[in-house]
Amino acid sequence: MARLYAGRRSDPGRHEHLTVLLDEVHSARARLETARHDKRLAEQQQLRQTLLDALDAYAAALAEAGVPLPHRLRSEIDLYRGLRGRG
Repeated sequence: MARLYAGRRSDPGRHEHLTVLLDEVHSARARLETARHDKRLAEQQQLRQTLLDALDAYAAALAEAGVPLPHRLRSEIDLYRGLRGRG
């Protein structure tokens, strides 16, 4: 990958870091999906917070790389922030 985003040269270390963070987002999503069917509410709330933390870390890394935050990712972050403190 020669370029990460228009006008910015790709940094292989940054690309690897973004990949690791995105993998964490996918893992957190999967754990939350599984928990929706077989975990208690308190565990689901913790898993939602873990997913939100992973999403926030990925969004921050994208911003640092100069990549715009996709609308769907922003919406997902807003959703989980809104769900904090709810059942």
